[in-house]
Amino acid sequence: MKEFNTSGPNIQEQHYTIFRKDLIDKGVRLVEKSKYFTIWAPRQTGKSTYFRQLANELETRNYKVTHVNLENYQTSTVISLFDYLLREIKENWNIKFKCKTFENL
Repeated sequence: MKEFNTSGPNIQEQHYTIFRKDLIDKGVRLVEKSKYFTIWAPRQTGKSTYFRQLANELETRNYKVTHVNLENYQTSTVISLFDYLLREIKENWNIKFKCKTFENL
């Protein structure tokens, strides 16, 4: 039985979820035009759920997508952020870079 989710990631199989097709389609159009965009809204309003749904849609269109959370890296060093991004890329896309800094990419 599904329930309302009040914390953590929304899991469609477990939680009531609104699929906003028009907003997903708008996001796809922006990505296809190589446009950057953000969504600003209060906590617990579906931002992360939206981006996960958009990622799923983009993957069906042969885009490579990964989810990274930079929240814990606000006060970290550049090298620790770089290491985190490289780990995520390797884990999600099976791509291993042989560089040590952003400048070498």
